[in-house]
Amino acid sequence: MKSTYLALVIVLLSSVIISACITAPVGQSTLIIAVKDAPKTTDIGTITYLGLNISEVSVHQASANQTINDTDEEMTTEESNDTSTGGWTVVVNQTQTVNLMNLTNVSQVLGQKTMDAGRYTQIRLKIDSGTITVNGTDYNLTVPSGVLKLNRGFVLEPDKTLRLTLDFNVERSIIRTGTNQYKLEPVIAVLSE
Repeated sequence: MKSTYLALVIVLLSSVIISACITAPVGQSTLIIAVKDAPKTTDIGTITYLGLNISEVSVHQASANQTINDTDEEMTTEESNDTSTGGWTVVVNQTQTVNLMNLTNVSQVLGQKTMDAGRYTQIRLKIDSGTITVNGTDYNLTVPSGVLKLNRGFVLEPDKTLRLTLDFNVERSIIRTGTNQYKLEPVIAVLSE
């Protein structure tokens, strides 16, 4: 009787273990993308609103021998017309308007995704449009090409969560190009948490 009971327990435990192994994705990680900044008075005036319509955030997986730049230092984004999908994983795929001026010492999560663990080399932002309020007056913000890349790498460890916060430096990101004309050239630090 004891051996039958023991055999039944072993079979039940085995099925639970096998079921857990089948349902739990192996080598998966969660990536969270957030943004933040603080209001600043710049040489172009006092900015009280900086709204960006961000429609997509993607990350690019590294090839086998590719090195990654994982600095927390601020960097200028690169303009790109690249909309290819090869090697890219979309983390955020829903247009959101973010007012960077509301994000003083706090961040706003844009989205998250469970994805393959591994090394990633770049972050790609699609910013459709923007609006800026300077000294109480609203202006359209020119966003060159709409696609911006950050050559900032990171590593997703298996079964871990990584939060990357895109910390915009407004003082360095907004350029006055003429009378009442403003252009976005983002300078961003990517902070890992």
